[in-house]
Amino acid sequence: MLYGPGSINQNLFLLINHDCANRFFDLLMPLLTYLGGSRLVYLYALILIVWAAVDRKRMPWSYPAVFIFGTLLGLVMEEGLKNLLQIPRPVAALGLAKVRVLGELKLKNSLPSGHAVFSFMTAYALGYGRSFAWKIPLWSFAAGVAFSRVYVGAHYPLDVLAGGLVGMLAGFMAWQAGEAAGRLSGSRKTRV
Repeated sequence: MLYGPGSINQNLFLLINHDCANRFFDLLMPLLTYLGGSRLVYLYALILIVWAAVDRKRMPWSYPAVFIFGTLLGLVMEEGLKNLLQIPRPVAALGLAKVRVLGELKLKNSLPSGHAVFSFMTAYALGYGRSFAWKIPLWSFAAGVAFSRVYVGAHYPLDVLAGGLVGMLAGFMAWQAGEAAGRLSGSRKTRV
């Protein structure tokens, strides 16, 4: 029903994957997909750690810690859902003749989008408690990554929507755990 022929999900996929196609997006969307994937987590974590070491006022240590923990939570949640649901990718369901694929060709485990999980978790984790000057670029990037995953033919819109929700949940849970750990360590310090 959600993924079948004529569903809103499939029609929206075809609209984005075909009708939005242009040369500029053909260059931009694979780049957004690459930058929004968890394969770069080590680079991003290193940047955050160095930034925190240099400028604790703008990048307190809690942000790199929450980013790393949120990434781990997001990956566990993503893999669990993919293995449980086993939704085929658009190419497997519609055929290669109907899907414009820009990049890596995958056939299984479409729901949720791991790129959406990672990019929305990152936006939540790094934007938490910050001004709109932080939030607007982070959330815009996450939305761009989600759109790119449909555009390049890797996921349905429902996959990236679910991935975004899982990512935000992972970011929320990471901050809750971080704040709880902070309260716990603060209470230990007052006892000593």
